[in-house]
Amino acid sequence: MHRPKLDHRHPEVKATTHRRMAVALPAIAAIAALPSCATSNDPAAGSSVVTEVVTEMVPGTPTTSQAADIGCTAPVIAIDPGHNPTPIDMYDPKTGAYMSDYSNGAEDSDTMEVSRRLRKDLVADGYTVVLLKKGVNESVSYRDRVTRAEKANADLAISVHTYTDDHRIFVQRVGLSRQGIGADGQPHQVTYTNRATATESQKLAADFAAARGKVEGRTIEITDNSFDGRPPLWAGNIPIIALISDKVPWVYNEFGTPTGGGSVPIGEQGIATYAQSLAAGVRAAVPNKCKS
Repeated sequence: MHRPKLDHRHPEVKATTHRRMAVALPAIAAIAALPSCATSNDPAAGSSVVTEVVTEMVPGTPTTSQAADIGCTAPVIAIDPGHNPTPIDMYDPKTGAYMSDYSNGAEDSDTMEVSRRLRKDLVADGYTVVLLKKGVNESVSYRDRVTRAEKANADLAISVHTYTDDHRIFVQRVGLSRQGIGADGQPHQVTYTNRATATESQKLAADFAAARGKVEGRTIEITDNSFDGRPPLWAGNIPIIALISDKVPWVYNEFGTPTGGGSVPIGEQGIATYAQSLAAGVRAAVPNKCKS
């Protein structure tokens, strides 16, 4: 199948070019291998089915059973570093939505570094953290990422992306949809319908955006996006990964500097600011009430 043109635009979020672009404590890593999974660090090139989940917890943080005894369980945060090392052109087996992803140069490594710093910060603060992609070279489809978040019972999933001078957030809303030609060659539309998850996504995003804004010194816009006129991507107004996440509330983040983002590096200061901004967003949206 024809693949999207590789340019500065992310395959699932970047709008057309004429639009505004808008811990310190040691951590213990626990790798939970899911059924029928490959356990190598880097799956074979082109593979889109990788089913390991990386979680971390601060030493001394109550386990699930211990937390139940004291009536407190630390929030579970799923972090989704944007992009994929190899092209993905496939249909979601559950919804039939067309999933397209690929490498976008510096954005791949920038979002992974931001995600790792964010994970380290949150783990130090007592959160349980699931990294939905273990490394830049791991190939994971949107469906696999959503499955990992669901299996971890994530309270919040956040996608991490960059684009030049873009600071928007995208959420789940009932009625948002994507439509195009399905696997059977016929027109197909997938519409978001889970009101409870959508409501939670919007509520968390409001707190998230306010906290990000304080760190970044700007207004963080919560909006929908348009994917119209960008074949082979399906038209519509919601990122595919958020569309197919029926159970986990998703907050999809963009960040950039005036000269960096997408395939152009955002630099050390940009990475540090973005990681700090996202950490503030998580703490505001999903406070860790188990922290002593």
